[in-house]
Amino acid sequence: MTRPNYNPAGSWPRLMRAETAAAYLDEKSVEAFRRGVGTIYPKPRKVAGKGDRWFKDDLDRAIDRLAGPSETLRDIADVL
Repeated sequence: MTRPNYNPAGSWPRLMRAETAAAYLDEKSVEAFRRGVGTIYPKPRKVAGKGDRWFKDDLDRAIDRLAGPSETLRDIADVL
């Protein structure tokens, strides 16, 4: 059985394989995600016995950087 490349339940794990991270970011493919690693997206963390993994918080920060400072400030204002 293979896992789906999307998350129908809407709860994303904090630690993701490339396939899961690509789906989380709505990339067209894992290859497209990997092309952005190191530029648009963060480099993976090496987890002993597991290989490359991406933390959800790291991916979220990358998304925030893409949105620019005005989006981040607006989101903070919404919380206050």
